[in-house]
Amino acid sequence: MKKFALFFALIVLASCASDPIARPNGHMRIGLPEKEYAPLTLEGCSFQSSINEEAKVLYKDSANCWIDIVYPSIRSTIQLTYKPVNDNLEALFIDAQKLAYKHTVKASGMREQLFTYDSARVYGMYYEMSGASAATTQFYATDSTNHFLRGVLYHYSAPNPDSLAPVTAFMREEMLELIANLSWNE
Repeated sequence: MKKFALFFALIVLASCASDPIARPNGHMRIGLPEKEYAPLTLEGCSFQSSINEEAKVLYKDSANCWIDIVYPSIRSTIQLTYKPVNDNLEALFIDAQKLAYKHTVKASGMREQLFTYDSARVYGMYYEMSGASAATTQFYATDSTNHFLRGVLYHYSAPNPDSLAPVTAFMREEMLELIANLSWNE
């Protein structure tokens, strides 16, 4: 019996440590690519720009210049869709706007920003969604006569806006860089 009492006393004394402290859940660190850019020149396509050196270009339809700019380290992709303008500019605008507004069902808000780069003849609209939208950022650009380019940002992970905030902010800057350096091949 003395052995049992001694054993019980040791357990009680050993368990008399400080009270446990609740600690916040940890989040993994997201390593964003460096902001170093290289020319994006696509053979047979009617546009060029610059992209991050860590991004990979995948051709979805090389005949129509539909490409994905993939950022594998952060599981994000910018999908670019090029269409020539053949007296169908209004239809292309309407289609791009419908596709942008389709994502407002899940988004908690949407910001539109008009952009013009007169020297490069690049004009368009930039859409930024907030909330749990699958496509957080979209744009379309045109020269109003021959070229129309639409871009959409997708993250290949659960659309948790808080967790994706650093990646979304980084990718929005990447898209704005792509737009600012966009030019048309004649």
